[in-house]
Amino acid sequence: MPLLHRMLHRVRALLRRLAGDDRGVTTEYVIWIAGLSALALAVLEIFRPEIVAAAKSVVLK
Repeated sequence: MPLLHRMLHRVRALLRRLAGDDRGVTTEYVIWIAGLSALALAVLEIFRPEIVAAAKSVVLK
C-alpha cells in the first residue's frame, strides 16, 4: 500500500498544480481543438469503409 499511497499523493499534488495553471486554456486553443476535431471526424467519415475493411483484414498471430 505505500506505493499506491505515494502514487495517489503525487497525482493529487499534480492536479492541484494544474488546477491553478490556466495559461494554456485560451479561446484560440479551444478554437484550434474544435477545428482539428471536426477535421478528424470529416476524414474518418470519408475513409470509414477503407478503415473498416483494413481493420477486418488484420490477422493477429
